[in-house]
Amino acid sequence: MAQDSNSQKDFFIVPHYRLLSLIFLIALLGWGAWLLVIYKFDPYNSPGLALAFFFLSSFFAFSGTFAIILFFLKKWRARDQIYIKHVLISLRQGILLSLCTCLCLALLMLGLLRIWNGLLLVALIMLVEFYLSGKDELETF
Repeated sequence: MAQDSNSQKDFFIVPHYRLLSLIFLIALLGWGAWLLVIYKFDPYNSPGLALAFFFLSSFFAFSGTFAIILFFLKKWRARDQIYIKHVLISLRQGILLSLCTCLCLALLMLGLLRIWNGLLLVALIMLVEFYLSGKDELETF
């Protein structure tokens, strides 16, 4: 009986490491794909394909990297036990940060990025995050 309770505790502790390792693997694959796109694709021969792969690989690379950084910042700041919810929140925030970064890169590439456009984009992403984090707070009560 005691062994069952220990295995049940281990089940709730281990999954965030599994999810983090999956996020790390996706980030590594994203950075590898990004390097492959930078060195192997010629944007003059097929600009649509090169740009699509560039932004897709950038999105995955940035999402994984931001999610891992945000998770370890949460772990450093939190004094309590880390749960799977912390990893999922970090992943959501990493995806939103990555979306903001890729949209800023696209605007920069088109020559449309100005300080006001960037600030409006960051404010929009922040509003989305405030909405989602407020929704998470309501679900916990």
